[in-house]
Amino acid sequence: MKHLIIGTAGHVDHGKTALIRALTGQDTDRLPEEKARGISIDLGFAQFRLPSGRRASIIDVPGHERFIRNMLAGITGIDLVLLVVAADEGVMPQTREHLDILQLLGIKQGVVVLTKVDLVDAELLDLVREDVAAAVKGTFLEGAPVVPVSSVTGEGLDRLVQIVDGLLEVTEPKDVTSFARMPVDQAFVRPGFGTVVRGTLVSGRIRTGDRLELLPQGLEVRVRGLQVHGEKVEVAEAGQRVGVNLSGVERAEVRRGDVLAEPGVLRPTDTFAGRLHLLASVPRPLRHGARVHLHTGASEVTGRVLLLDRDELEPGDSAFIQFRSEAPLVVGRGDRFIIRSYSPVHTIGGGGVIEPHARYRRHHAPHLEELRAKETGGRTGVIAETLARRGPVPLAEAELARLIGAPADVLAPDLRALEEAGEILALEGGYWVHRRGYAAFVEAARSALEAFYRQWPLRPGLPKEELRRKAVPQADARAFAAVLGRAVAAGELVLDRDRVLLPGREVRLTPAQESLARSLEAAVRAAGFSPPSVAELRDRFPDALTEELILHLQEEGRVVRLPGDLILHADHLREARERTRQFLRTHPTLTVADFRDLLGTTRKYALPILDHFDTQRWTRRTGDERVAGPLL
Repeated sequence: MKHLIIGTAGHVDHGKTALIRALTGQDTDRLPEEKARGISIDLGFAQFRLPSGRRASIIDVPGHERFIRNMLAGITGIDLVLLVVAADEGVMPQTREHLDILQLLGIKQGVVVLTKVDLVDAELLDLVREDVAAAVKGTFLEGAPVVPVSSVTGEGLDRLVQIVDGLLEVTEPKDVTSFARMPVDQAFVRPGFGTVVRGTLVSGRIRTGDRLELLPQGLEVRVRGLQVHGEKVEVAEAGQRVGVNLSGVERAEVRRGDVLAEPGVLRPTDTFAGRLHLLASVPRPLRHGARVHLHTGASEVTGRVLLLDRDELEPGDSAFIQFRSEAPLVVGRGDRFIIRSYSPVHTIGGGGVIEPHARYRRHHAPHLEELRAKETGGRTGVIAETLARRGPVPLAEAELARLIGAPADVLAPDLRALEEAGEILALEGGYWVHRRGYAAFVEAARSALEAFYRQWPLRPGLPKEELRRKAVPQADARAFAAVLGRAVAAGELVLDRDRVLLPGREVRLTPAQESLARSLEAAVRAAGFSPPSVAELRDRFPDALTEELILHLQEEGRVVRLPGDLILHADHLREARERTRQFLRTHPTLTVADFRDLLGTTRKYALPILDHFDTQRWTRRTGDERVAGPLL
């Protein structure tokens, strides 16, 4: 079943609360001050049962200009609006401001309700109709139904109900498959239950027992119970007004504007990028750096509007902006926002969030181009741009989902479509990289290897960790392994044990180098089980390439480097291993003295060879003795 939210809007004392009472039988003015003053001050809520069997929630918002901030806290997430205009007064200042807000928030459909028709004659009603038609011209309400009603006599109410029911029939339902997200517009303590928060669930589902996150505080909370219009439920879905009983948080820790969400999907920001539309009615341009009030979801913060491609924004125009908030803010891609001048406070514009976590430079063409792509490309465009911006550093699918603000299973079809189009590449371990980022990695790796070969012509390749630091230092080990694995599978790089090589790489010695290498190997072989150190070999063969040739002999497996930089011939190492194997077949343990005598050497050399045995798991140390290891 679709769950729908109806919102009201209009000037103070134009009969919004009376209309809801006439439609639902419920009084949405709950505060003593509201009763005393006869006007709505804060948000009110009622359940609306329609002839089709649908049940919608109605949000009653205050119309007085002093309480616009309260109106903004409740209007987000509505599916249809009832713009209320009193027939005895016509369009008034807050009518226009509310209409501007609805337009800026991207509301798609609504009904104009002319209330108090029992107080006017037909001629005045026609004048009000003309007044309304002029006010809504060019907005989403142009051509919308205009329904005269009286909340006192009941005139027109049945027709209004039928029109609303018909419009809701074709209303697109909210996404219950996305992650759970509910802006909090009310919080209180219920005796015997503890902290309760209320709001409109704008996406996903919440179940009793769920663990959620309260943002921007980052508090983990658990759902103890759920209510929808006073009825206890086990599951609440997007499009419903929900009361959530929480454990893990005190009432004092919750504020209007907080967001209850699935853990790990959203994170607070202090700077987001978006497109801002400045109302044509604003008397002067908006200057770069202007301080404003910003409303999004149920929250209000102050901050500064940074214009990214100009110094002033003219009335009626739009531009890319970066909003720098003075307090932590929780927004997702595509969220709508309203800005109001700092003082005096009036609505001056609004728009949509393009990048929730932004650090863009002003007048920087690549950044502006990126914002255009993210604005027009839909979710696939956002995915592609997010990966492209990472360059050669792959993103894990879970992290990509968090940055996009959608669950991984929702992103899956978009990722596959982009992969089939060749725009992005899937890597091992659930990582993704843009095709340009992958090409940049291969180029960086080749450049690093070529520079390495120029410096060390006798070495076959770079250790993996060293290549990571040179080619993609921002990538962690798993991300690097994922993109390296793709390059190896494609034949663009070669992995040899823990070293990365360019394809076809072969180390070829000159005759002089080959002669020196043979001499070094012969010296090591002649030393037997009393291996020389690298320093001793340098002294004996004072050539600039001596140490490089020792490394070359190591790479070819002709010599082995032991602890203490001792160089042992591979044949002697194999002989020592075989002698040890034979000894441990008839002896339970092997001491250093036994090993020394077995090789006919001294303790100075026996210990490093034994340490190497331990490293290779040929032996295992127990106290001062060795026993046979699993690989002996």
